[in-house]
Amino acid sequence: MMISISSIKEYLFCPLRLYLKQQLDEDLKNNVKLNKTIKQARIDLNDLFQRNIRSTTQSMTLEEIVESLSRNSDEIINSTMIMLEKDNSILQEELDEIKKDLIKETTFNINLLGLKSQKAMNTLKKEGSEIVEMFFPTSMYSYLIRDQSLEVIGSCDKIEIIDGRYYPIDIKTANPPLQGVWDGDAIKLVANAMLIEQEFDTEIFVGFIDYIRIAERRPVVMDSKLRKELFKTIHSIKEITEDGIVPEISITKQKCEKCEYNEICHENYDGTVNLH
Repeated sequence: MMISISSIKEYLFCPLRLYLKQQLDEDLKNNVKLNKTIKQARIDLNDLFQRNIRSTTQSMTLEEIVESLSRNSDEIINSTMIMLEKDNSILQEELDEIKKDLIKETTFNINLLGLKSQKAMNTLKKEGSEIVEMFFPTSMYSYLIRDQSLEVIGSCDKIEIIDGRYYPIDIKTANPPLQGVWDGDAIKLVANAMLIEQEFDTEIFVGFIDYIRIAERRPVVMDSKLRKELFKTIHSIKEITEDGIVPEISITKQKCEKCEYNEICHENYDGTVNLH
């Protein structure tokens, strides 16, 4: 049985949540569809920025550059919302929040890219069409890979290829820690790195987490310690998904408050878990 990258992500958030999704959740497919739709919108917007930056010039003001980068971004956001509105399982309040976040995120990214591209054009005395690869290296998005030996399947958010080397990029909307990356983000990234190594017969020494809320990219070294943590995680996931072992509850206030299984866990919590 292949383990998906999404299962690794769920386990790292909360092992019991993974168990409950496996055993109880009938709406999992709807959640996956929602996340895929929003992720595709981000990919489409990124491709749009890459096209739009080619039409910027040194002579433009910052306002003109931002306006050029923004061209047609509203259409992508609106078409995404139309797709989501067809799903009756999503409440209107949730749709409004999703649209608000997408607009806010897109505006921030456009303004930041506008500042960076203006500085690059003025410093290098080049036009937008000549600096595009500085900001948008050759990339593959949502590339699906499976590794029979590792028994893992999943798609990497983004794979950047620079000078023949492959760099896995994981895109996160959550807030990052003050320094470095969250342990769970690092383990998920090394899973993608090992899939890429197998698929393209290469070695990966570093990957990156893009925390898009603060528009910051943070490196993760793919060392032996991190790889061992991945193997331990895979073993624990197999105990849950294949052997049906119920993991212990680990109460974390911040995670529990936004988990859809909060009431189930706490109603049954007496030091052990009783779900039957």
